[in-house]
Amino acid sequence: MGKENQQQSTNQQSGLKHGGLNLAELGSLKLSQQRRKILSLCFMTGGIGLILCLIIFGSYVVMQMQMEEKTVFVAPPPPKRTYEPRKLEHKVKVQKRQRSSSRPAVIPRLVSMKKSNMTLPDIKMDPKVITTSFQPKFKSISGKGVGAGLGTGYGVGGFGSGVNRFDFFGIRGKSDRVAVLVDVSTSMVEEDMGGVAGYMKVKSRVNDVIDALGEGSLFNLIVFGDAANALFPKLEIANPANKKSAKEYLRPFNTEGNWGISSGNISPDGKGLSAIGGTTRLDLALTAAFQQGADTALIISDGAPMVLRGVSDEEMRAYNQRRKEWEEKNRRAIEKFDDNPGKERTEKVWVPPRKARPPRKGPPKEGEGPDHGSPAVEGHWITRTIHPSRPVFPEPPPKPTYWTLAEFLEHLKMLHEHHYVEKGQAPPVIHCIGYKIDKEGNAFMRAIAREYKGKYRRVRTLKTK
Repeated sequence: MGKENQQQSTNQQSGLKHGGLNLAELGSLKLSQQRRKILSLCFMTGGIGLILCLIIFGSYVVMQMQMEEKTVFVAPPPPKRTYEPRKLEHKVKVQKRQRSSSRPAVIPRLVSMKKSNMTLPDIKMDPKVITTSFQPKFKSISGKGVGAGLGTGYGVGGFGSGVNRFDFFGIRGKSDRVAVLVDVSTSMVEEDMGGVAGYMKVKSRVNDVIDALGEGSLFNLIVFGDAANALFPKLEIANPANKKSAKEYLRPFNTEGNWGISSGNISPDGKGLSAIGGTTRLDLALTAAFQQGADTALIISDGAPMVLRGVSDEEMRAYNQRRKEWEEKNRRAIEKFDDNPGKERTEKVWVPPRKARPPRKGPPKEGEGPDHGSPAVEGHWITRTIHPSRPVFPEPPPKPTYWTLAEFLEHLKMLHEHHYVEKGQAPPVIHCIGYKIDKEGNAFMRAIAREYKGKYRRVRTLKTK
């Protein structure tokens, strides 16, 4: 019994051991099969996806090839060449070059192939010889010249350079159409300005400016004081003869017996503000420069211009209205005086003696005429009649006033709009020199130069070169 139980126990343990091993193997087997299925499924899915991609890509390529247009190269027809326009253009260019050249024009001639019985009369006249001091200098430079024919066969700037440089009291620039504006008022020769000797230096430096102008430029000399006068009616070529005329014209100003200028050939053209007079008439000088189309104005002066503006109609109407209101208010007093003005009375007044005064030497004061002196006067009594005074309007009539800087700039603006803007030209450049100028004149000249893109320089002393 004991052996059987032991054997049975042994068999049970053995059976349990055998049964445990079978379960482990069975689980491993099932797991391997499951993994195989998953891997197979992945490979199949990947293969199917790859095949679909290849099919889609291939279909796209085939469709592109079907839709793509074939490139066809078509040769254009040979161009038709015509040379007649080019020949005409060349002929026009040659004619323009011949007209701008200094060579004499070729005159076509008629040639007869047989003799004629008609005889031409003899021309008893020497051929006209045209001479000029302007000899063009051809340089190997590029650029186009702008011709301004003067009737002598040459055009300003037509030979390549076309621009002339100047040195105006230290202000350097370049211009083809220059207006030199010189103040010849008597204030330029006052003692604190250096007198006549100082003004001689001014004229000498102006002469240097004129001498330095190239013969390819146009210029004019305009002087101004109580009036303004231009040497030429228009800009003239800067040849030696015209330069000499300008220097001779400037020489006698502000010398003994020829002080300042009281009349001139320049008058307002009605394009700017109205003026009735004044001193240092720079407005008239600039009017002439604008009228003649200068592209540069060179000004030397010792002060701001004193231009009288007339009384406007509006100002007179306002004054008359105030006077009318005052007369209405004081009508009774006026009528009372008219009815009984009172009696006149007389009184004696002693006039003291006065010594003779000789004429004053040197230049007169600005805006005044020459001083002829006064004779001697002995002391004496005079009888003066005193009239009763009628009530009068206490406010005096409006008087002319001087232009302000704003009004002067407005005047120049009106001029350049008419003479330049309407013609499509740029306004002129204005350079200013203030010769021993005061504070007010300094501010004025600086403003003018700044407004018209120029330069300003204040000069206290001058040295002749």
